Amino acid sequence: MTNLPAPGPGAPDPFGVETPEQIGIDVGEFRQGSPLSRWALARYLVGRAIAQSLGIGLLIFGLALVVLAGLAFWGHVPVLGVLAVLAALAVLGLRAMLLAVVRRLTAGPYDPLAQRLAGLVRETRTATLRELRRVGLPGHSVTLPLIAVRLLRRRRRAETVERIRRVELDRIVTPAQVDELHLILNAANPLR
Repeated sequence: MTNLPAPGPGAPDPFGVETPEQIGIDVGEFRQGSPLSRWALARYLVGRAIAQSLGIGLLIFGLALVVLAGLAFWGHVPVLGVLAVLAALAVLGLRAMLLAVVRRLTAGPYDPLAQRLAGLVRETRTATLRELRRVGLPGHSVTLPLIAVRLLRRRRRAETVERIRRVELDRIVTPAQVDELHLILNAANPLR
């Protein structure tokens, strides 16, 4: 068998097959899935990014409470120390439950491709936080729990919901990221 040199850009294929670009055909843009599935997957990426940031914020807050408890015990104020330990346990327990629910909802058949999925979430996280800041909501990992507090308070709820509605998915998730998520889901579930 003879070794044929690899064709360079614009060179004809040694087997006589031409690419659409060589023929002069514009293949155009192709998007995976329906508009509804693209919208749902974009929301999924944004939700995962917010959950991840919320987990980081709760971890930092819980650790700060542990440090406060240590300082209280060191300063001979055991009542404050016990209260801080209980609050830290509650915060860290809430974080564990949040992450367990997210893991339970998103793991399973996608485990083989979990690394790339985590990469997509990481890429989306930065843009999500930036978009939250743009609409006037807390947009840092540490301050994200304040969104939940705003939603719980009756007088701030309407304003917070209105700001959340102003979040533009196109500023957060690129079409290429949604396409890649479609491909990951199809690779994990080839029988669909």
